[in-house]
Amino acid sequence: MTQPHEEPALDADVLIAGAGLSGLSLAVALLDAGLPDTARILLVDPRETLSGADRTWCFYDLVPHAFEAAVTHRWSQWRVRNGTAEVLRSASPITYCRIPGERFYELALERLAVQRVEFALGVTVEHLDDRGSYVEAHTSGGVLRARLAMDSRPPPLTRAPAHDADVNLLQHFRGSVVRSAEPVFDVHTATLMDFDVSQAYGIHFVYVLPFDAHTALVESTFFTEHPLPDDVYEEAIQTWLARSHPGVAFQTISHEGGVIPMTTEPFDAWPSPRIVRIGTAGGHVKPSSGYAFLAVQRFVRDFAPRVVAALRAGGFAEPPAVRNPRTVALDAIFLSYLRSRPERGPETFYRLFERVPPAVLARFLSDTGTLADDLTVMRTSDSPRLALEAIRATPLLLRARR
Repeated sequence: MTQPHEEPALDADVLIAGAGLSGLSLAVALLDAGLPDTARILLVDPRETLSGADRTWCFYDLVPHAFEAAVTHRWSQWRVRNGTAEVLRSASPITYCRIPGERFYELALERLAVQRVEFALGVTVEHLDDRGSYVEAHTSGGVLRARLAMDSRPPPLTRAPAHDADVNLLQHFRGSVVRSAEPVFDVHTATLMDFDVSQAYGIHFVYVLPFDAHTALVESTFFTEHPLPDDVYEEAIQTWLARSHPGVAFQTISHEGGVIPMTTEPFDAWPSPRIVRIGTAGGHVKPSSGYAFLAVQRFVRDFAPRVVAALRAGGFAEPPAVRNPRTVALDAIFLSYLRSRPERGPETFYRLFERVPPAVLARFLSDTGTLADDLTVMRTSDSPRLALEAIRATPLLLRARR
């Protein structure tokens, strides 16, 4: 007699590989979306302790999200410099916001301190297998099983492009929180890009977020194909401080850094019915700017109800698109332009902030713009050269439509 097939016991209903920005945001969104009382979430992360003390998320406040209480600073003005030229912009009521990593983690973990949410820390997810009616997560601590799996493990940052036309740049940065005895920083203004620094390694700018008149985060940021030695970033920060505030002594309080992909390669966000890639792995980082926080929040807001419905129905959840084909195409053109004309990068960014209405540009950079916004950006920026680049980037645009 044939024995009936028995499903193995499940460790969770939803397994989330990675407890970073995307994983924690999705877990919070699932609770907010009405996760069934009997459903369980398991977050698996290789870190022994969850902390975001070495990272910061910044964005224009254009989309409601669950972490408003984690915002510590808002700037009503933003500045871009290129040589001696400077543009200062504002777009009330839009502000530029900062959420420090430690505040995000604190708030998220507080929201997730419920019986239905568990953490497996110090455990690495090696690969995920869709078994048809459940997912097996093969980890450093053994096999875990769940009805659905969300994979936020970051993809390799440096790899050969899948297609000759693809652009694979990196936004890489190192920053220092510095403090001076003298009040030297403008607390109302965030410096988003100061290109009055060495361009010897490629597109390079300094990014400054003043926390108060004495304290600021100062980051040295590059758009190139590969990261650089640590001393390059540190020297750039110290040179900028000495030039911008001559004679002022600064104490370094802490450091942070990161590497963000700026790629035209398509992301396979739904590799199988029960596995969904989220965060960087799901293409949530805007390729042309590196912004991710709002994209993640929009995604989890739209995706969480689908997951809850799937759990109730016993099926699976199709992820929503992160951005529309129009913005994908514009990002491809812009990245192609930066790759082919890196020497024009500072001037191109400066023109964007100088010529495009600030509210329009904020929406464009945040992937919340309309068709009219996108047309305004194309018309008022470096339009002749970008139009030519659209012709050069035709293979990328054809891939983006697939």
